This record gives sequence, C-alpha cells and structure tokens, in this order.
Amino acid sequence: MTIDRNRIPRPGAPRPFNFPDFERIRLANDLEIIYAFRNDLPLVSVNLCLQPSALLDPPGKEGLANLTADLLVEGTQTRSSTQIAEELEMIGAQYGSHTDWKAVYVEVNTLERHLETALEILADMILQPAFPQKEFTRLQRELITERLRVVDNPAKMAAEYFVHFLYEGMRYAFPIEGSQDSLHNILSSDVLKFYQKHFKPNRASLIVVGSVSREKVLNWAGKYFSGWQGKSDDKLAEPECKQPQRTRLFLIDKPGAAQCELRMGHLGIKRSNPDFYAVTLMNEILGGFFLSRINRNLREEHAYTYGASSGFSYRKGKGTFSITAAIHNDNIAPAIAEVFKEIKRLREEDVSTEELENACGQLVGIFPIAFETAEQVAVGLANILTSALPDDYYHTFREKISRVSLHDIRRVAHKYLHPDQTLIVVTGDRTRIEEPLRQAFEVQVLNAKGNEIDSEREKNTIKEEKPCPARNK
Repeated sequence: MTIDRNRIPRPGAPRPFNFPDFERIRLANDLEIIYAFRNDLPLVSVNLCLQPSALLDPPGKEGLANLTADLLVEGTQTRSSTQIAEELEMIGAQYGSHTDWKAVYVEVNTLERHLETALEILADMILQPAFPQKEFTRLQRELITERLRVVDNPAKMAAEYFVHFLYEGMRYAFPIEGSQDSLHNILSSDVLKFYQKHFKPNRASLIVVGSVSREKVLNWAGKYFSGWQGKSDDKLAEPECKQPQRTRLFLIDKPGAAQCELRMGHLGIKRSNPDFYAVTLMNEILGGFFLSRINRNLREEHAYTYGASSGFSYRKGKGTFSITAAIHNDNIAPAIAEVFKEIKRLREEDVSTEELENACGQLVGIFPIAFETAEQVAVGLANILTSALPDDYYHTFREKISRVSLHDIRRVAHKYLHPDQTLIVVTGDRTRIEEPLRQAFEVQVLNAKGNEIDSEREKNTIKEEKPCPARNK
C-alpha cells in the first residue's frame, strides 16, 4: 500500500459520543438544580452559576463583579479563608470562583463520599460571605498590580485595545477585572451592596454532575440552600453595538519590541443567530485550526509567524470576530495584506470540498474530548444556561455542523466578514513599522498609556489624551 504524503488524510468516521442527559429541578426558593449523572469515575463537579455578571458593574467601578466573585471564597461569617482552604483540602476538593460577561461561577470538585461536606461549605460561601476588609485590600492591590503589568505584555495590550476601540463607550470596552482607576474607586462597602442586590436564588443555578444519585443531590441542596431567600429583578438591556465605519489602524508603540502583536477584526454575531453553525465552520476554514487558510498562508507559505488564528466570541449582544498573530516587524504590513486577501477570497469564491471535509472533520472529531470529565460537562451545562441554548444543543451539534454546505460557507463569509470595516491594532516598535503601515492604512499612533503621539513632532510628544483600558473613561 502506497501513501501519498502530499495529501492530507481524509477525516475518519466520528467516534460515538453522547452528552449525558440532564434534568432541571426548581426548589421552593426558586433556585434551579441542574443534575446530570455520570458513573465513569467516583467524582462530582458542582458549579454554582449566578447570572449577575460584569455587565452590572456601576460606571466608574468596573471590576466590581469580578472582585465580588474573588471574595466569595475568601471568608464567611463562620470560616476564614484559611479555614475554607484547609477544610476543602482535607477532603481533596478543588475549588475556585470567577466571573465573565455572562455570570459569576463558584466551583467545587470532589469525591462523591465528600459531596455533602463540599456542598455545606459552598452554601456557607454563598449565603454568608463576610467580605473581610483584609482580603478585600489584598485582592484589590493584586488586581491593580496586574493592571500595571499589562504594559509589559504586548499580546495582552493588543487584545485589550482591540476590544476597547471596538466597544468604545460601553462596559465591554474595559477588561472584566477593571482598570487601575476603577479598581481604586471600589470600596469594600460596594462589594457588599453588589452582593445584596444581585445574588439571589432566582438568578442562580446549582449544576451537579457526577457519580451521585438524584435523591442525594436534592436532599442536600434543600438542606443547605433552602435558607437562601429573596428575588432579583435584574434586566439587562442588550448592548447596542455598531460596526466600525471604515478600516482604521491603531499602532501602540512598544519601543524595542522584536515583533508585533496583531489583532484585527470587527463585531461578530449574536449567539442566537441561526447562521451560527455555518459561521463556526466558515471560521474553521479561515483561521480556526492548523490547516486553516490564514495559518497556512502566514506560517507555511510566507514564514511571517509561528501561528495565526481567527475566532468568533460570544456575549450579550454581538460578540467579536478577531484575527490573532505575532508577526516579525519587517513583515507586519505584508502580513495584514495577506489576511485581507484570504478574507476576500473566502467571500468571493467557493471553498473546495476537501477544505470543507477537513474543517468539518476537525470540529466533529475533537468535539467529544471537550466533555471527558464531570467538570467539563458542568461547564458545558453552564454554557447552555448562560447562552440560552436548547437543552439538546450538544446532542445535535455534530449533526448540524455536518449539514453546512459549500454554498453556506460562501454566503456567511460574504454576510459576516467585513474587510472594509475592519479595526486593526498593532503593538510594536513604531520606528520600525510605522512607515510601511502608513503606506497602506489610516494610522493613529498611541503610546502604551493610550496617549496619542504626533508623528510630525518628536516621538514622545503627547497630542491629546485618549481613553484606554488602563484608565477609566
């Protein structure tokens, strides 16, 4: 048998996969229980998903939801942060908390025989948080220090400025963890007020996945969470997002940088868009995996980068479509031109059957490995909840992806990719890259703090103050 090593092997048949069935039960206090049984391992993953998110941060106090989430595991009325850590360590449990644009999450993973203990501690953290001043001050300082370090991370700077200019004037324009100024503005009393207003059982779901019976879950959930009372009427209006009116390039000066960080794109689609599956597969062909067009062009054909990718993100309202790459200084202008070439080609020409099969095979093939553990399943269930997806979403994903046609790819590429309305952010040494970029684009040069630099004067002359992720608007 001879093998043609110049051709990519065709995808094999997808392996069997069944996302576990789950049940929704609502307690008398309106707390929702989402339960899924898995007996492959004696482990249980618990994820308490609370619908208040960073979008509820008051203006000028961006980062409040994130700081509140961090403090939930830092002490209760009956336990210090050290006691929480020691008690959960004694039963071999892992735990943590975080927030995103959709919700606040508190997770505990443990053995089935220790689940009741874990639930009792989790309930204590949610129902009786103390928000100790000492822990508040420590976490606030840590977050402010992390914000100070952003200027030393070109990749993070490029990503944050891209979102900042794309969502200018909206909460999305600032990082979830806030800015230096907004973090300084937050008081410990703000955390308590945020918790008291938004953390209610009717806005929460307790997701339990693993080797534990339904009866035990309901018994323990009722035992430890029935005392949680109150209702929240949070109603977030959908953000009104607008596409860039024209293609613009922001150059963030990073003196001495050996390479550039590139972020380019525009607003994406809503998660509820019926073209979601076609857009997902279209993006896979463009820049979603190693064999994608952008990666092969920039990495394999031109050696401009070690890797380039594209992706759609989803949040309330329209998310983002963005392309990411680290490019050598000498190649940044031609690299951007090649990206535009691939976008326009995808909009104007049908992809090949082989490309479609390879991209579809990649998505379908890797899908099962995303749900190998109870914790991964719990995250998947949280996604169904926070994105308002149908309960059979994971059961039908591969089938719906496989239905996408060649015509669908070209149609959605033409509809949702906007090469003439693209926001481009480049972080790099302006002395080496500004001139070639100006030959092709309208360029605005900023320093790391977001101050505009007048190219006609001395390099460090400040023309005017501009808002940036490091400071409040």
